[in-house]
Amino acid sequence: MGFLETLKNFYLHIFEKYKWVFFIIFAIAIVRYGYLGYQEAMGCSEDMQWYPARQFWGLGSFVESINPYIAYLNGDTFLSQGPNYAPMLYVLMYPLALLDFQGAKMAFAILNFACFFGTLWVFYKHKLPLAFVLSLAIVFLGGYPFGNIFRNGQIGMILGFLISVAYCYRKNPWILTLALSVIFVKYTFGIPLFLAFFLAGYYREVLLAGCINLAFVLLFAWHFDMGVLQTLLLMPQVSTSATPIGPADLMSLSRLIFGKNLFFISNPFLWAIIGLYVVYISRVLYAPPPNSLWVSSSLLLSLGTLYHLGYDHYMLFIAILIAKDVLRAKNFWLLYLVGLSVFFWYGNRLFMRADFKALLHMPQELFWSMNMGIPFTTIVSMTLIIGAFGLLFAHRGCKNHSVAR
Repeated sequence: MGFLETLKNFYLHIFEKYKWVFFIIFAIAIVRYGYLGYQEAMGCSEDMQWYPARQFWGLGSFVESINPYIAYLNGDTFLSQGPNYAPMLYVLMYPLALLDFQGAKMAFAILNFACFFGTLWVFYKHKLPLAFVLSLAIVFLGGYPFGNIFRNGQIGMILGFLISVAYCYRKNPWILTLALSVIFVKYTFGIPLFLAFFLAGYYREVLLAGCINLAFVLLFAWHFDMGVLQTLLLMPQVSTSATPIGPADLMSLSRLIFGKNLFFISNPFLWAIIGLYVVYISRVLYAPPPNSLWVSSSLLLSLGTLYHLGYDHYMLFIAILIAKDVLRAKNFWLLYLVGLSVFFWYGNRLFMRADFKALLHMPQELFWSMNMGIPFTTIVSMTLIIGAFGLLFAHRGCKNHSVAR
């Protein structure tokens, strides 16, 4: 018996013997960090899409419906609430748009809490080991993304819950279709996950989810008397403008070097990203891994290639739980993913120290959630991409090698 196997068995023995202690630790962590997160949410929620939703529905000070994308480009915005999501989100946010900003912040924070607990429950019911789910949750709660999601009013925990539901209930076509439909409102996760589920054989569900989103685009275009193509081009234009440079992805690295010219044919990063997805598709088609590894891999590939800020590294939590469905605890790539996640969740405590920045000659204005400079972004985006492709090879000797639907 190897060292890792012995260590795992010892940990499981301790967990079973003192399970109540782990529940107490989890309860303390969720109360402490939940309270801090709620306070952050009520004090800020600067990214919450409440303002664009009120514009769309013509509520509050708006006497008629306003196109939030055009309004943003004309300078009509509130805090950091640029409408960088698909039209479907602003339709779904009608209940929050009815509230004033303070009420919306409270409701949104509660919804995020509910989705976090819902995610834990979904994986527990999916028969993931309680020791693993609870221990990972305890580690995650003290990390950077948990509080940052609440502070910024982000939808990460809502999307994480829907991704969990989409994976764990993928054999139910209606649940999968509805979950994927909402996930797509954030393109940088929606597109890779659509690709992953399509390659996994869920053709009808992915196509129907795409049609649902297209229907919302058509209704949006009709509502504002715009062309469909004009609407489709407007969405990425606003998204690019409203999204700052991230700390660990190739799109952000491209902006650091070439500015906002990613889609210029001469930009090597455009071809690098396309090439990575071609290799990803080829690998999956040539030697299909289990479904869970497709989904986890697509999340890491998204984080390493497309625009993401620090709060999006919550998806590493989701990727670990999904990968654990088929990988043993001592699997190298699962351990790699856990180690990488701990770096993203807790690295700010080291890298954001003024003395550490001075030691490495890092500009003091660098911020963990956003632009961390060219060297850091280059190295860290590569670690995510390596992890994404490593997971595609991780199934040898795994618990469940089934790749069928």
